[in-house]
Amino acid sequence: MLHRLIALVAVAFFIAACETASQTTADSSGESSSSTAASSASTTSSAGSSGSSGSSASTGSSASSGSSASSGSSASSGSSGSSGSSGSSGSSGSSGSSGGSSASSAASDKASAEEALAAIGNTVYFAFDSSALTADTEGTLMRQAAFLNANPALTVTIEGHCDERGTREYNLALGERRATAARDFLLAQGVDPARLRTISYGKERPAVAGSNEGAWAKNRRAATVIN
Repeated sequence: MLHRLIALVAVAFFIAACETASQTTADSSGESSSSTAASSASTTSSAGSSGSSGSSASTGSSASSGSSASSGSSASSGSSGSSGSSGSSGSSGSSGSSGGSSASSAASDKASAEEALAAIGNTVYFAFDSSALTADTEGTLMRQAAFLNANPALTVTIEGHCDERGTREYNLALGERRATAARDFLLAQGVDPARLRTISYGKERPAVAGSNEGAWAKNRRAATVIN
């Protein structure tokens, strides 16, 4: 009986020892798996972090390059625009200066021609209520014709004038006859008719104010004016 009891106790101890060993092995295996899983998770996390960092760095580099390229392009465009604008302004300024110089030169040439014509006589005078040319009148017109033939680019207007006596309509007609008489004489001296124009002002534009013979004599005239 005692032997049987001892045998049962021994069996119980053996079974308990086996179960303890089995539990220990299972716990060790679980810890190993957990450690392996943790290690794997750490590796994955590290790889992900590295990939993310690489991607960020790459993206940042690309963005930086793009920004640099954009800035360079903008600077280049701005420089080109500035150059174009400067060139255009310079050209406009040059054209304006050239136009102003030409106008100034033309005005100076006209002033010189007017002075030369005045020096030889740009006005002829008539008797009262007459458009007939006198010897003095023809001498002045001869000098005018020579001047115009020597300067073929010039064109002139011959203005007919009268003194204050008589009606407006009568004096306009008389002034026209005086201008025409002067023009016809110039034509006879070889001046191109396309260069001569006539107009009558009658008594509207007196050269000298006054109601006396001296003033009237100065107002009965035909004046040659450079256009």
